[in-house]
Amino acid sequence: MENTAEAVTIQEIIEREWIGTAFHSLVSIKRKALLGVEALSRCTAPGEDIPPQELFRMAHEAGCLLELDRLCRRKALEAFAPIHAKNKDLILSLNVDGHAIDADVARSTLLLHKVKEYGISPNNVLIEIVESRARDTGALADFVGNYRKNGFLIALDDVGVGHSNLDRIPLLKPDVLKLDRSLVSGVDGHMTRLEVVKSFVQMASRLGSLALAEGVERQEDILRLLEIGVDVFQGYYFGRPARNMPPAENIAERIEYLAQKFRTHATERFAAQKALYARHDALVLGMCERLAHQGPTGLDQTLTEFIDENGQIECLYVLNAKGVQLSGTVCNPAKLRKRKRFIYEPARVGADHSLKEYYLPLRAGLPKFTTQPYISLASGNRCITISAAYKDRDNRSCILCADIDYQD
Repeated sequence: MENTAEAVTIQEIIEREWIGTAFHSLVSIKRKALLGVEALSRCTAPGEDIPPQELFRMAHEAGCLLELDRLCRRKALEAFAPIHAKNKDLILSLNVDGHAIDADVARSTLLLHKVKEYGISPNNVLIEIVESRARDTGALADFVGNYRKNGFLIALDDVGVGHSNLDRIPLLKPDVLKLDRSLVSGVDGHMTRLEVVKSFVQMASRLGSLALAEGVERQEDILRLLEIGVDVFQGYYFGRPARNMPPAENIAERIEYLAQKFRTHATERFAAQKALYARHDALVLGMCERLAHQGPTGLDQTLTEFIDENGQIECLYVLNAKGVQLSGTVCNPAKLRKRKRFIYEPARVGADHSLKEYYLPLRAGLPKFTTQPYISLASGNRCITISAAYKDRDNRSCILCADIDYQD
């Protein structure tokens, strides 16, 4: 790398405009469409192979980062203009280096003029920013506000990695959140990572933003990401960055193949979930029927018998109609983790559950409620809580709560 830097200077690269553009596809499976392309800058200096990160490092050290940044964007617009002329719906995703955003850049209209100069609508341009690189939050907010006002779309890149500042998401209100490859790669086989990605996807949806998964290479990851609400993808699975647009038929074949796989995959999962919930319901209702024949005494013994008979149960406890715990919390000892004891303490008789997610729906009149899957503090396993109302032998209203393993 040092020899490369000595062979050609960053100033020479900028002066001779030795910058080219490669395009990387942005694909929507659910819409079955190529939504756009990201412009990726490449050094074209004769005999040189300088990676983009090294190129921008050189510019930063030489104090000409803004000049390189603007050259890269101009070259990208120049390359995209003929593509836009043929397809007015495609989005061009342009990177703006956060380091280069200061008060002067925030007020600048240079990019707006360049976009119009090449006959491209600002509505077709997505500005990607790695916000963690921006040193001036005020200038960053002004930059985003200025360009959004002029019709540009805004994306935050590398969300969920490194020093990404989540407090800037509500400040900037991005149109797109690009989830970093370090989060989405291998998500199919990593439960904790999946839950983190799901939280970003849900946040994006509630904020009116689109979640985009970048760096996808495996079909299994794409199918799992589709399940949790991701719709737009970018990665080697759909092809590597190229100077020319990928043939439409190649992308269409990939999209259709994945769409069929997802339909089959989703149908099978829904059928499996339906069967699983039916088994859980039968288990809980069966326990309620047995509890209906006894009073408040001996509850813990009965709950212990239930756990001995059903290995998938983690914990059982009984509440009264006001959400106050009548029994102890009887746990499956095989599932408890000793190292979790400092953050998990089983609730005891008299504990108030009246504000819990599994109690309030029953207070509102539902006979039974099932929570979304979550990671149990008691065991570290993924589980659900099912609460079901029943009457004991003295006709008192009670609620059985069961924490059950959930492996989907």
